[in-house]
Formats: sequence, structure tokens, C-alpha cells
Amino acid sequence: MLGIGRISLAADWLIVPGVRVGAITRDTSESDLKKIYGESEVVAADIAVGEGQTQAGTILFPSQKAKVLSLLWTDETRTHVAQVRINTEGTNWRTDKGITIGTPLRAIEQLNGRPVNLTGFGWDYSGTILDCNGGALKELGVETPTGIHSRTLLIRVAPQSKWQGSPEYRMVLGDRSFRSDHAAMRKLNPTVYTMIVDLRRSL
Repeated sequence: MLGIGRISLAADWLIVPGVRVGAITRDTSESDLKKIYGESEVVAADIAVGEGQTQAGTILFPSQKAKVLSLLWTDETRTHVAQVRINTEGTNWRTDKGITIGTPLRAIEQLNGRPVNLTGFGWDYSGTILDCNGGALKELGVETPTGIHSRTLLIRVAPQSKWQGSPEYRMVLGDRSFRSDHAAMRKLNPTVYTMIVDLRRSL
């Protein structure tokens, strides 16, 4: 029975933002990961977090492109998960709403029921979805007078390389906020290249 349970846990690729990534919850330790997924599939590593910075973390399934993900911890003892990061094309991992690497912005907008707000392109945090703009995807963040709250899923999108240098691309560059129904965003229709699941928060 233990073997059957381990197999079913290890084959679960569902992300529920703020709750779990497969069998991984905020209370999963690195030791737990080794029991669930196998010791050889759990490797300590420095994880890139942007602007040339790294943090000590863990890579799960380091040699399996469709399964690989990176974990950051809330503590040095690696007993509580802070974030899970996914950025590999062809990944098995997807959210309970069906969002995964490669999902187009228009599809996210449709799931949300209204346009989302996101940053421009061409910098370290390019194409970051800032908030749900009052839509259904509260996990993307809810804007309040004091900032963005309740974000349990951070998504970044990018257009295909063929659009770089185009007039549309130049219209939506930099650390500024744009709506997904902006004419240039509509034309570019960027797709998800990074998902960061925050397990420290819940909606």
C-alpha cells in the first residue's frame, strides 16, 4: 500500500495556488520530498531569483524536463516551502484552471473574465502579471489602496522572438503597467514562460 500511495503522489502534476504543487505543501520538508519522489530526484542547488541574484534551494527532477521545478525555503533547515518555480517548456505541471508554461495571455484573460494588468517587456521582470483587475483569477493578485494582496501565483509572459523590434513590441516595453487588452498586447499575444507558486499565502 505504501508503494501505491507513493506512486500516486509522485504522478500528481496539479497546482492549486497557495495550497499545493502536486504533493508539495508549505509544510513539506526536503526529507519529505526524498520520501515521495526518491532521493536521487531531490538536489540542493542555488536558484536564480532575478537581477543576477540566487538563493539556496532545491531542484526536483533535475534531469527530467517535463517534471523539473525549483523550490525556495522559508528556513535554513528546509522544513517549510516558500515558493515553487516552474519555467520549462513542455512541463507536466499546470494549475487547477489549466494554466501552464506556454499558455497565451488571451487564454488567461478569458479565464479571468476581464483584462489583467501586467508589466512591459525587455527587463528582468518582463511581462509580470500584476493583478487580476477585479477578475476571477484572484490568485494572480488583488489590487488594494496599499498594494497587491493575496497573490499566490505569479505569472510572467513573453512574446515570440519574431516580435522583438517590431512597432508593437516597442509600444509595451519597460517597467510600466499595461492592460492585456492593449492593442499591442493583443497583437503580440505573449505566452507564459515562468510560474511562481507562493505557498506562504492563501487566498
